[in-house]
Formats: sequence, structure tokens, C-alpha cells
Amino acid sequence: MASFFFPALRRYADRFPFYKRFIKFCVVGGMAAIISFVVLFIATECLKIWYVASAILSFVVSAGFNFCINKAWTFRNKAAGAAAYGQLVKFFAVYIAGLVINTLLIYSLTEFVGFDYRWSWFFATGAVTFWNFGFTQFWTFRER
Repeated sequence: MASFFFPALRRYADRFPFYKRFIKFCVVGGMAAIISFVVLFIATECLKIWYVASAILSFVVSAGFNFCINKAWTFRNKAAGAAAYGQLVKFFAVYIAGLVINTLLIYSLTEFVGFDYRWSWFFATGAVTFWNFGFTQFWTFRER
């Protein structure tokens, strides 16, 4: 089954580079989400840091990972020097806005809806994925 499924998926993705890029972005995002959740959990449960501060810390750590891997693998961007610095500034502007959205969602879902902070993190991360991809694709690593 896998030998049939993956080549078919690959052919489809090769025909539609936007979707291929989104899939790669989600793979990187999945890895970043694991990193983010581990940092969140350790900071909150082991270090006894307030869950909102832990969420901010975990988001920043995963954003650094995200920039490096997305630049090199997802968007195959070769910009260096001042251009790469400009991309980094744009990337962090997008991710800071995403952080604000993410933090507000986590806080709201936990404090007002009554979700456990881990479930709040899960839903907020899913929502912010689309924000981050859109701006990363069309602004940060936009091909000229």
C-alpha cells in the first residue's frame, strides 16, 4: 500500500508546487510543534513557569528552528547577507504577530472556555499555522 501511496502523492505534489511547499511547511511545523510542546511542558510542569510565559518561550524556540529549516528546505531560499537578514526580520515580524494570536488563543481557551492549557496550545497552533504559512510564503520568502 505504501509503495503505491507515496509515489502517487509525490507525483501530485510535483504537479502542484504550492501544495508541495505547504506539505513541507507542515512537516517542518510538525517538528517545530514537537519542540514547542516539549519546551512548553518542561517549562510549565518541571520548572513551574506560568503556562503563558512557557508558551511564549516555546514559541520563540520553535520559531528559530522554523526559520532555519523553512529557508533551507521548504522554500529553498539561497539569499545571504543583507537579504537573509531582511528575511529574518520579516519572518520574526510574522511570527511575533502569530505569537500574539497564539498566546491570546491559548489564554482565552484556557481561562474562558475551560480547556486544559495543552488542548488550548493544540488548537492555537493549528490556527496559527495558516497565518504563518501565508505570510511566510507570500512575504518573507517571496520569489521576485
